Amino acid sequence: MSSLLNVDVFFDLSDNQYDYEKDLIIIAGPTCVGKSFIAMELAKKINGVLINADSVQVYEDLKLLSARPSEEDMRQIPHFLYGYVKSQKNNSIADWLRRLHKVLIDIQKIKKIAILVGGSGLYINAVINGLAPIPRLREEIKKKSLLKLNEIGIDSFKEINLKIDPAFVEKNHDKHRLLRSYGVFLQTKKNMTYWYQKPRQGAIKKNIYNFLINSERQLIYKRCELRFDNMLEKGALEEVRKIRDSNIDRSLPVARSLGVKWLLNYLDKKMSFEEAVRLSKRDTRRYVKRQITWFNHNFIPYKIILLK
Repeated sequence: MSSLLNVDVFFDLSDNQYDYEKDLIIIAGPTCVGKSFIAMELAKKINGVLINADSVQVYEDLKLLSARPSEEDMRQIPHFLYGYVKSQKNNSIADWLRRLHKVLIDIQKIKKIAILVGGSGLYINAVINGLAPIPRLREEIKKKSLLKLNEIGIDSFKEINLKIDPAFVEKNHDKHRLLRSYGVFLQTKKNMTYWYQKPRQGAIKKNIYNFLINSERQLIYKRCELRFDNMLEKGALEEVRKIRDSNIDRSLPVARSLGVKWLLNYLDKKMSFEEAVRLSKRDTRRYVKRQITWFNHNFIPYKIILLK
């Protein structure tokens, strides 16, 4: 890829003099398309730093399976919001967005240009448009919600949530979203749908340059499969084994993330290793397809960069 990469042309460096105080560059696109490499090359050219906008790369315990930047990359260019969340924590977009605001202040102090890199559409959308102003739940509310769930079981708990907010629960019915839905209603006496209809808050107030990195879909699929095999060779299964040995709640996002879910099933002796690998690769292809669809319908790029 390096031989084909012309950063000056791709990012219009002859015309654009990016400002560390006013500007934010977003490099987005599907997984395995080469975003991090391109972002690194750009950062070297413009005195930039990289900020993670990938929902899985935030987790400390998923270095290999999240394709987190290498230690060598991090020595060359400062990286922020990578690997800072424990797997046992249900890290929300709102949590990440709050951290991002603080990080951007720190980056501005050192006069570096912020380059946001990732493929998580909801994270990128939060940067551009903000989030619904749903209040942060108090700990006692979280405990009451969990107690109720454990008392009546998941099916009855879902029925209660359906009465509170049918529109939300119809599309959001995993354990953690149901707990959040119930907790928000307990604390505010308003359901999630009410809050989602309120004006959004927390958008980043900078000049945003959206760059979409893309490639031919079959080529991305092939690169994803090769990368997954490489992850396994480097020890990804042991990474998942440590998560399993921590007795992690299987409904947490990290336990349901690409690769982790099916490798956990293999370690639980519920399927063969070959089947776990096959399903992991299948899910990755499906994720790439969803990402491409999301970017096509929800992302307005300043420029599209097509790689071959």
